[in-house]
Amino acid sequence: MRSALLYEFIDPKKKALKVKIENTDDLWLLYTLLKEGDQVTARTQREVKQGEGEKSRRVPMILTINVKHMEFQPFTNRLRIRGKVLEGPDTFGILGSHHTISVDLGDELLIYRENGWGQKDIRRLESSSKKTGSVIIVALDYDEVGIAIYRRQGVKKITEIELRLPGKGDLNREVELKEALVNIAKEISEVAFREKDVVGIVVAGPGFLKEELASELKSYLKGVNVVIENSSMGGYAGVREAILRGKPSELLRLQEMQEIEKLIEQSLKLLGERPGYVAMGVEECSNVAELGAVEVALVLDELLSQQDKFSREKVEAIMEKINSRGGRIHVVPANTPAGERLYSLGGIICLLRFDVNHST
Repeated sequence: MRSALLYEFIDPKKKALKVKIENTDDLWLLYTLLKEGDQVTARTQREVKQGEGEKSRRVPMILTINVKHMEFQPFTNRLRIRGKVLEGPDTFGILGSHHTISVDLGDELLIYRENGWGQKDIRRLESSSKKTGSVIIVALDYDEVGIAIYRRQGVKKITEIELRLPGKGDLNREVELKEALVNIAKEISEVAFREKDVVGIVVAGPGFLKEELASELKSYLKGVNVVIENSSMGGYAGVREAILRGKPSELLRLQEMQEIEKLIEQSLKLLGERPGYVAMGVEECSNVAELGAVEVALVLDELLSQQDKFSREKVEAIMEKINSRGGRIHVVPANTPAGERLYSLGGIICLLRFDVNHST
């Protein structure tokens, strides 16, 4: 599964691009897409002095800068974008001065390119935003149920159902509630079968009803990760609440890490059985990237923010070659179990399209 950069062109001539950074893969893609002269607008902080003799303080503001230089900040998962301030609050007299926007996970930016975005860049954006796994969200209480599909690209409403249960004193209430839960579980199972890329289900709601539905779902959908989340209500309002609490995006991140773990296992197996189909470490990966042999690469994020410029640029050059020849790249956070394993294997692994030991 690949990451999906959330993006949207906000003008018909495709000059202004709005993006949201979800993970380290997105940071790398943004780094490779940005060019000197692009105009980036983002929420940032700047140290300012408002009066003579006053202490300077950091003030949050929205600025637009003309991009001059980009780099990964050492020891963090942040991209630093430097340039001159084109637009900002008049109060502080900062127009024309230099500023650095630090881009972190979860940040949104607006990027304006005067001559428009080329087809090559647009194709890369489209490729990054293809379906990459989904999470079903169901929020229920005793009045209504809302079901939706969550992807990094957005949320699709599936259905909203009124339960219309008998009153609390009615002897048939428990029987009808059980029937309703079975029907809801069947509906969700059909959605999961239709969508094909479901990696988990979030069941949200107040009280204990969500636990009963989760139990029912586990009997219908063996092997699918079903997790429980609190929300104050059912229906689509409860779905939105569950999304804001972050459990759906957490499930997608977990799936991404599991996919990376599988790729590491695959590379170790190849190393023992077909060593010509895997490369490890910067030197080996540089050589196979030159040959256009890389199908997929795992790169530790720390390699992109190391202080030694020569070493950092060598890794960037490897990634650019892989990307230009249609290879896939996953940037792996160092502070994850997968990242720790990748570090012990040299920080970069490439799985190859052909056996480089027997290529002519």
